[in-house]
Amino acid sequence: MRITIPPYAQERIKRYNLTKNIVEEAIRNPDEIVKGYEGRLIAHKLLDKHVLRIVYLKTEEEIKVITVYPAKKERYWRKK
Repeated sequence: MRITIPPYAQERIKRYNLTKNIVEEAIRNPDEIVKGYEGRLIAHKLLDKHVLRIVYLKTEEEIKVITVYPAKKERYWRKK
């Protein structure tokens, strides 16, 4: 499935010194997926003490990344 990363999300990837490959891998093989607002999904990928959060919309044709950011693991990680 095609993954689309619009300019805003690309800026966030640069801002946090991530790569497009890390984001795509986190979407394809997340450690956890949680539901977001308005039908959005959030892929979680563990990064040491943080969790990488990728908010996206999934349709039949594509996955469109809305935003990307690292966050404190304690706040968002739900898996035990």
